[in-house]
Amino acid sequence: VAALLVTGLSPGSFFSAARDGLVAEVESVGFVLVPQLVLGVAILGLALQQGVRRIAALPRLPAPTWLSPAVESALLLGLLGTISGMVAGFAGVSPGELEPAPLVRGLGAALRSTFVGFAIALVGVWLKDAEPGSGLAPQTVPGGAGGPVPPRLSTSGRPGSPA
Repeated sequence: VAALLVTGLSPGSFFSAARDGLVAEVESVGFVLVPQLVLGVAILGLALQQGVRRIAALPRLPAPTWLSPAVESALLLGLLGTISGMVAGFAGVSPGELEPAPLVRGLGAALRSTFVGFAIALVGVWLKDAEPGSGLAPQTVPGGAGGPVPPRLSTSGRPGSPA
């Protein structure tokens, strides 16, 4: 409603302009934008679920197995969108006939793709790193002192191997 009041557009023309903008974005780097949106919805949904569990004082669920590949894919899709936007911006441009409009559109698509990919990946990294046992929270001695647990040394001198 605020967007309609600020722009002064009717609801039909506002949604038409929004649709046209989305279509233009998908046409510029659509092969990157669509998977980024899917990854973004999945990762943000997981973040919302973990946030609600935290507010409700429920234990955290372990990170799903798809989270690590999704984070890496979001980063790579952002970089792929950067490259495709740069190529689209500079495609067919010769130094003598440089027009700023196509160049700016291509660079804008490249930067948006990079931003979205890194933002999605950052949320995913936060979710992965905040998992119990990830090393962010110190472990405590069961039933006691509350200090960090030193690694157990075996007779071989390697941490964690049986004594």
